[in-house]
Amino acid sequence: MQPLISCGKRERKKLALEGDVVVVGGGNVAIDAARISSRCVDAKISMFCLEQRENMPASKEEIAEALEEGIELNCGWGPKEVLEEDGKVAGVVFKKCIRVLDEQGRFSPEYDEEQTVTIPCKHVIFSVGQAIEWGNMLDNLDLKRRPNGGALADKLTYQTSEPDIFVGGDVYTGPRFAIDAIAAGREGAISLHRYVHENCTLTIGRNRRDFVELDKNNISVDSYDTFKRQIPAKADEKAQAATFRDLSHSLTEEQVKAETSRCLSCGASVVDPNKCIGCGVCTTKCVFDAIHLHREIPGASVMRASEDKLKYILPNMVKQSIKVKFAKKK
Repeated sequence: MQPLISCGKRERKKLALEGDVVVVGGGNVAIDAARISSRCVDAKISMFCLEQRENMPASKEEIAEALEEGIELNCGWGPKEVLEEDGKVAGVVFKKCIRVLDEQGRFSPEYDEEQTVTIPCKHVIFSVGQAIEWGNMLDNLDLKRRPNGGALADKLTYQTSEPDIFVGGDVYTGPRFAIDAIAAGREGAISLHRYVHENCTLTIGRNRRDFVELDKNNISVDSYDTFKRQIPAKADEKAQAATFRDLSHSLTEEQVKAETSRCLSCGASVVDPNKCIGCGVCTTKCVFDAIHLHREIPGASVMRASEDKLKYILPNMVKQSIKVKFAKKK
Protein backbone atom coordinates (compact mmCIF):
# COMPACT_ATOMS: atom_id res chain seq x y z
CA MET A 1 0.00 0.00 0.00
CA GLN A 2 1.37 3.38 -1.01
CA PRO A 3 1.75 5.91 1.83
CA LEU A 4 -0.14 9.19 1.65
CA ILE A 5 1.18 12.64 2.46
CA SER A 6 -0.99 15.09 4.37
CA CYS A 7 -1.38 18.33 2.46
CA GLY A 8 -3.81 20.17 4.71
CA LYS A 9 -7.21 20.65 3.12
CA ARG A 10 -5.87 19.75 -0.28
CA GLU A 11 -6.37 16.32 -1.77
CA ARG A 12 -3.69 13.91 -0.61
CA LYS A 13 -1.05 13.10 -3.15
CA LYS A 14 0.13 9.53 -3.80
CA LEU A 15 3.85 9.02 -4.35
CA ALA A 16 5.29 6.37 -6.66
CA LEU A 17 8.37 5.57 -4.54
CA GLU A 18 8.71 1.83 -3.82
CA GLY A 19 11.36 -0.36 -2.19
CA ASP A 20 13.95 0.04 0.54
CA VAL A 21 15.97 3.28 0.71
CA VAL A 22 19.61 3.74 1.73
CA VAL A 23 20.86 7.22 2.68
CA VAL A 24 24.63 7.79 2.74
CA GLY A 25 25.75 10.59 5.06
CA GLY A 26 25.63 11.65 8.69
CA GLY A 27 24.69 15.33 8.62
CA ASN A 28 21.40 17.12 9.13
CA VAL A 29 20.67 17.01 5.39
CA ALA A 30 21.13 13.23 5.40
CA ILE A 31 18.74 12.99 8.35
CA ASP A 32 16.22 15.11 6.44
CA ALA A 33 16.58 12.88 3.37
CA ALA A 34 15.94 9.76 5.46
CA ARG A 35 12.95 11.23 7.29
CA ILE A 36 11.41 12.51 4.06
CA SER A 37 11.93 9.09 2.46
CA SER A 38 10.13 7.45 5.38
CA ARG A 39 7.09 9.56 4.52
CA CYS A 40 7.26 8.62 0.86
CA VAL A 41 7.55 4.85 1.06
CA ASP A 42 6.30 2.09 3.33
CA ALA A 43 9.65 0.28 3.44
CA LYS A 44 12.94 0.09 5.32
CA ILE A 45 15.00 3.28 5.54
CA SER A 46 18.70 2.84 6.43
CA MET A 47 21.38 5.45 7.05
CA PHE A 48 25.12 4.81 6.75
CA CYS A 49 27.85 7.28 7.74
CA LEU A 50 31.60 7.30 8.35
CA GLU A 51 31.44 8.83 11.82
CA GLN A 52 30.53 7.11 15.05
CA ARG A 53 27.26 8.11 16.69
CA GLU A 54 28.86 10.62 19.09
CA ASN A 55 30.81 12.31 16.26
CA MET A 56 28.05 12.62 13.67
CA PRO A 57 27.69 16.13 12.22
CA ALA A 58 23.90 15.97 12.64
CA SER A 59 22.38 17.48 15.76
CA LYS A 60 21.45 15.17 18.61
CA GLU A 61 17.81 16.21 18.33
CA GLU A 62 17.67 15.30 14.63
CA ILE A 63 19.27 11.91 15.30
CA ALA A 64 16.86 11.13 18.13
CA GLU A 65 13.82 12.06 16.04
CA ALA A 66 15.05 9.91 13.14
CA LEU A 67 15.46 6.90 15.41
CA GLU A 68 12.02 7.48 16.89
CA GLU A 69 10.56 7.32 13.39
CA GLY A 70 12.07 3.88 12.84
CA ILE A 71 15.05 4.85 10.67
CA GLU A 72 17.97 2.45 11.01
CA LEU A 73 21.30 4.14 11.79
CA ASN A 74 24.58 2.42 10.89
CA CYS A 75 27.75 4.25 11.93
CA GLY A 76 31.32 3.60 10.81
CA TRP A 77 30.65 2.55 7.22
CA GLY A 78 31.59 4.13 3.89
CA PRO A 79 30.23 3.34 0.41
CA LYS A 80 32.37 1.04 -1.74
CA GLU A 81 30.10 0.13 -4.65
CA VAL A 82 26.55 0.66 -5.87
CA LEU A 83 25.14 -2.57 -7.28
CA GLU A 84 23.14 -2.41 -10.49
CA GLU A 85 20.60 -4.78 -12.01
CA ASP A 86 18.80 -4.12 -15.31
CA GLY A 87 19.92 -0.49 -15.21
CA LYS A 88 18.46 0.09 -11.75
CA VAL A 89 19.88 0.21 -8.23
CA ALA A 90 19.93 -3.22 -6.59
CA GLY A 91 22.00 -2.49 -3.49
CA VAL A 92 25.05 -0.82 -1.96
CA VAL A 93 28.28 -2.38 -0.71
CA PHE A 94 29.79 -0.66 2.33
CA LYS A 95 33.29 -1.03 3.80
CA LYS A 96 34.24 -0.52 7.42
CA CYS A 97 35.64 2.93 8.25
CA ILE A 98 38.37 2.72 10.87
CA ARG A 99 39.36 6.39 10.88
CA VAL A 100 37.70 9.60 9.71
CA LEU A 101 40.25 12.31 10.63
CA ASP A 102 44.03 12.21 10.62
CA GLU A 103 46.36 13.32 13.42
CA GLN A 104 46.01 16.98 12.34
CA GLY A 105 42.22 16.77 12.46
CA ARG A 106 41.83 16.85 8.68
CA PHE A 107 39.28 14.72 6.83
CA SER A 108 41.22 11.66 5.72
CA PRO A 109 39.16 8.46 6.12
CA GLU A 110 40.75 5.03 6.24
CA TYR A 111 38.90 1.76 5.58
CA ASP A 112 39.18 -1.95 6.23
CA GLU A 113 38.67 -3.20 2.68
CA GLU A 114 38.18 -6.78 3.90
CA GLN A 115 35.24 -5.97 6.17
CA THR A 116 32.23 -5.24 3.98
CA VAL A 117 28.46 -5.49 4.10
CA THR A 118 25.94 -5.54 1.25
CA ILE A 119 22.61 -3.80 1.70
CA PRO A 120 19.87 -4.58 -0.87
CA CYS A 121 17.80 -1.52 -1.79
CA LYS A 122 15.86 0.10 -4.60
CA HIS A 123 16.95 3.69 -3.95
CA VAL A 124 20.19 5.25 -2.72
CA ILE A 125 20.57 8.90 -1.70
CA PHE A 126 24.03 10.41 -1.29
CA SER A 127 24.33 13.30 1.17
CA VAL A 128 28.08 13.36 1.67
CA GLY A 129 29.14 16.90 0.81
CA GLN A 130 29.03 19.49 -1.89
CA ALA A 131 31.21 21.10 -4.55
CA ILE A 132 31.55 24.75 -5.52
CA GLU A 133 30.79 25.65 -9.11
CA TRP A 134 32.50 28.98 -9.81
CA GLY A 135 31.81 28.90 -13.54
CA ASN A 136 33.62 31.79 -15.24
CA MET A 137 33.10 34.11 -12.28
CA LEU A 138 36.80 34.11 -11.37
CA ASP A 139 38.26 34.30 -14.86
CA ASN A 140 41.26 36.65 -15.02
CA LEU A 141 41.26 36.96 -11.22
CA ASP A 142 43.96 35.81 -8.81
CA LEU A 143 41.66 34.61 -6.04
CA LYS A 144 43.41 32.04 -3.87
CA ARG A 145 41.46 28.87 -3.14
CA ARG A 146 41.71 25.69 -1.11
CA PRO A 147 42.26 22.31 -2.78
CA ASN A 148 38.50 21.64 -2.54
CA GLY A 149 37.70 24.86 -4.41
CA GLY A 150 36.69 26.96 -1.41
CA ALA A 151 37.91 30.54 -1.25
CA LEU A 152 40.66 31.63 1.15
CA ALA A 153 39.87 34.80 3.08
CA ASP A 154 40.70 36.73 6.22
CA LYS A 155 38.73 35.20 9.11
CA LEU A 156 37.94 38.62 10.59
CA THR A 157 37.05 40.68 7.52
CA TYR A 158 36.23 37.93 4.97
CA GLN A 159 38.41 39.77 2.43
CA THR A 160 40.05 37.54 -0.18
CA SER A 161 43.33 37.90 -2.08
CA GLU A 162 41.34 40.10 -4.45
CA PRO A 163 40.83 43.20 -2.26
CA ASP A 164 37.37 44.01 -3.61
CA ILE A 165 36.01 40.46 -3.24
CA PHE A 166 34.58 39.26 0.09
CA VAL A 167 33.23 35.78 0.71
CA GLY A 168 31.21 34.03 3.40
CA GLY A 169 29.07 31.00 4.01
CA ASP A 170 29.76 27.52 2.66
CA VAL A 171 32.01 28.84 -0.12
CA TYR A 172 34.42 29.92 2.64
CA THR A 173 33.81 27.62 5.63
CA GLY A 174 32.46 24.52 3.91
CA PRO A 175 29.10 22.99 4.93
CA ARG A 176 27.67 24.66 8.01
CA PHE A 177 24.34 25.94 9.30
CA ALA A 178 22.39 28.71 7.59
CA ILE A 179 22.84 30.99 10.62
CA ASP A 180 26.63 30.79 10.15
CA ALA A 181 26.27 31.98 6.55
CA ILE A 182 23.94 34.78 7.69
CA ALA A 183 26.45 35.90 10.32
CA ALA A 184 29.25 35.88 7.75
CA GLY A 185 27.08 37.89 5.37
CA ARG A 186 26.53 40.53 8.04
CA GLU A 187 30.23 40.82 8.85
CA GLY A 188 31.08 40.83 5.16
CA ALA A 189 28.61 43.67 4.58
CA ILE A 190 30.33 45.71 7.30
CA SER A 191 33.68 45.08 5.60
CA LEU A 192 32.24 46.14 2.24
CA HIS A 193 30.83 49.30 3.79
CA ARG A 194 34.22 50.19 5.22
CA TYR A 195 36.11 49.20 2.06
CA VAL A 196 34.26 51.63 -0.19
CA HIS A 197 34.97 54.53 2.17
CA GLU A 198 38.40 56.01 1.69
CA ASN A 199 40.88 55.74 4.58
CA CYS A 200 38.53 53.49 6.57
CA THR A 201 40.09 50.48 8.34
CA LEU A 202 38.53 47.04 8.03
CA THR A 203 39.71 45.77 11.40
CA ILE A 204 39.43 48.41 14.14
CA GLY A 205 36.38 47.95 16.34
CA ARG A 206 35.54 44.47 15.02
CA ASN A 207 34.52 41.63 17.31
CA ARG A 208 37.39 39.16 17.00
CA ARG A 209 35.61 36.49 19.04
CA ASP A 210 38.85 35.47 20.70
CA PHE A 211 37.31 33.70 23.66
CA VAL A 212 39.17 31.83 26.37
CA GLU A 213 37.32 28.65 27.22
CA LEU A 214 35.93 28.61 30.74
CA ASP A 215 37.37 25.93 33.01
CA LYS A 216 34.08 24.46 34.19
CA ASN A 217 35.86 22.23 36.68
CA ASN A 218 37.41 25.15 38.55
CA ILE A 219 34.56 27.57 39.16
CA SER A 220 31.99 28.27 41.83
CA VAL A 221 28.43 28.72 40.58
CA ASP A 222 26.69 28.89 43.94
CA SER A 223 25.67 32.50 43.36
CA TYR A 224 24.09 31.78 39.99
CA ASP A 225 20.75 30.32 39.06
CA THR A 226 21.51 26.81 37.77
CA PHE A 227 17.97 26.22 36.56
CA LYS A 228 18.03 24.04 33.44
CA ARG A 229 17.09 25.20 29.95
CA GLN A 230 13.43 24.69 29.09
CA ILE A 231 12.59 22.07 26.44
CA PRO A 232 9.33 22.27 24.44
CA ALA A 233 7.02 19.27 24.64
CA LYS A 234 7.63 16.76 21.85
CA ALA A 235 5.07 15.99 19.19
CA ASP A 236 3.38 12.60 19.05
CA GLU A 237 5.81 10.24 17.28
CA LYS A 238 3.22 8.49 15.13
CA ALA A 239 1.51 11.73 14.12
CA GLN A 240 4.81 13.42 13.22
CA ALA A 241 6.01 10.42 11.20
CA ALA A 242 2.89 10.57 9.03
CA THR A 243 3.15 14.19 7.90
CA PHE A 244 5.57 16.77 6.58
CA ARG A 245 4.12 19.37 8.92
CA ASP A 246 6.17 20.34 11.96
CA LEU A 247 4.03 19.31 14.91
CA SER A 248 6.53 20.44 17.53
CA HIS A 249 5.08 22.32 20.47
CA SER A 250 6.21 25.74 21.67
CA LEU A 251 7.14 26.68 25.22
CA THR A 252 4.28 27.13 27.65
CA GLU A 253 3.78 30.45 29.42
CA GLU A 254 5.38 29.04 32.57
CA GLN A 255 8.36 27.75 30.57
CA VAL A 256 8.83 31.13 28.86
CA LYS A 257 8.90 32.86 32.24
CA ALA A 258 11.38 30.33 33.60
CA GLU A 259 13.60 30.56 30.50
CA THR A 260 13.72 34.36 30.48
CA SER A 261 14.65 34.42 34.17
CA ARG A 262 17.86 32.48 33.49
CA CYS A 263 19.91 35.61 32.71
CA LEU A 264 23.20 35.42 34.61
CA SER A 265 23.86 39.18 34.47
CA CYS A 266 27.12 38.45 32.67
CA GLY A 267 27.25 41.94 31.17
CA ALA A 268 28.27 40.59 27.78
CA SER A 269 26.81 42.69 24.97
CA VAL A 270 27.67 43.57 21.40
CA VAL A 271 27.27 47.17 20.27
CA ASP A 272 26.88 48.09 16.62
CA PRO A 273 29.29 51.03 16.25
CA ASN A 274 27.48 52.12 13.10
CA LYS A 275 24.23 52.70 15.00
CA CYS A 276 25.06 53.41 18.65
CA ILE A 277 25.06 57.12 19.51
CA GLY A 278 26.02 56.61 23.14
CA CYS A 279 22.72 57.83 24.59
CA GLY A 280 22.89 55.28 27.41
CA VAL A 281 19.16 54.50 27.47
CA CYS A 282 19.90 50.76 27.16
CA THR A 283 21.71 50.85 30.51
CA THR A 284 18.52 51.97 32.26
CA LYS A 285 16.32 49.25 30.77
CA CYS A 286 18.08 46.03 31.80
CA VAL A 287 16.46 44.83 35.04
CA PHE A 288 19.61 42.86 35.87
CA ASP A 289 21.91 45.88 35.48
CA ALA A 290 24.01 43.84 33.04
CA ILE A 291 24.70 46.69 30.60
CA HIS A 292 27.10 49.48 31.50
CA LEU A 293 28.27 52.47 29.48
CA HIS A 294 31.78 53.72 30.16
CA ARG A 295 32.48 57.36 29.29
CA GLU A 296 35.91 58.71 28.60
CA ILE A 297 34.92 62.10 30.09
CA PRO A 298 32.37 61.33 32.86
CA GLY A 299 31.96 64.98 33.80
CA ALA A 300 30.78 65.97 30.34
CA SER A 301 27.23 64.72 30.91
CA VAL A 302 24.91 63.29 33.53
CA MET A 303 23.10 59.95 33.19
CA ARG A 304 19.37 59.93 33.92
CA ALA A 305 16.96 57.02 34.12
CA SER A 306 14.62 56.81 31.15
CA GLU A 307 11.58 56.83 33.46
CA ASP A 308 12.69 60.20 34.89
CA LYS A 309 13.51 61.89 31.62
CA LEU A 310 10.41 64.14 31.42
CA LYS A 311 11.14 66.07 34.60
CA TYR A 312 14.52 67.02 33.13
CA ILE A 313 13.37 67.53 29.57
CA LEU A 314 10.22 69.62 30.21
CA PRO A 315 11.98 72.52 32.02
CA ASN A 316 14.48 72.77 29.22
CA MET A 317 11.67 72.68 26.62
CA VAL A 318 9.89 75.55 28.37
CA LYS A 319 13.10 77.52 28.63
CA GLN A 320 13.88 77.06 24.95
CA SER A 321 10.31 77.94 23.92
CA ILE A 322 10.51 81.24 25.83
CA LYS A 323 13.84 82.06 24.25
CA VAL A 324 12.51 81.40 20.78
CA LYS A 325 9.35 83.40 21.35
CA PHE A 326 11.03 86.53 22.72
CA ALA A 327 14.21 86.34 20.71
CA LYS A 328 14.86 89.50 18.70
CA LYS A 329 14.40 89.02 15.02
CA LYS A 330 17.49 89.89 13.06
